[in-house]
Amino acid sequence: MIRKLEKKDKENWAKLYNDYAEFYKIPMDSGVLDTVWSWIHDEAHDVNAICFELEGKIVGISHYRTMPRPIKGQYIGFLDDLFVKPEFRGQKIAQKLISHLKSLSKANNWNGIRWITHSSNENAKKLYDKIANNTGFELYELKGN
Repeated sequence: MIRKLEKKDKENWAKLYNDYAEFYKIPMDSGVLDTVWSWIHDEAHDVNAICFELEGKIVGISHYRTMPRPIKGQYIGFLDDLFVKPEFRGQKIAQKLISHLKSLSKANNWNGIRWITHSSNENAKKLYDKIANNTGFELYELKGN
């Protein structure tokens, strides 16, 4: 079952988000977790979250938001994070979460969904190559403070 994350889900969500950060070797702490959790539940921030629940357990999460795409003069959905617990992979959970985002795209009148993944994430790229177009763009980042 796919549903929005609820306040009661914080502990389960935090475990999965910690695992997601660990996968990408990004330090995680309670301050970051609290900030992201507050964004998800504060309408002033356009950070949304859905989860995949199986037998009462959250086994997958996805964070997404509306993003303007100036070159097209349209809005798109942007998938920030997608994570499925390793022991539940191979059950099309990630694909189902992305399909749900596709339905949200239609409902929100977005002109599609975009996301990035690390070039080393071979398992994810196998799925993404089947269901989406690789734009060929490279991601660059200037560090702040």
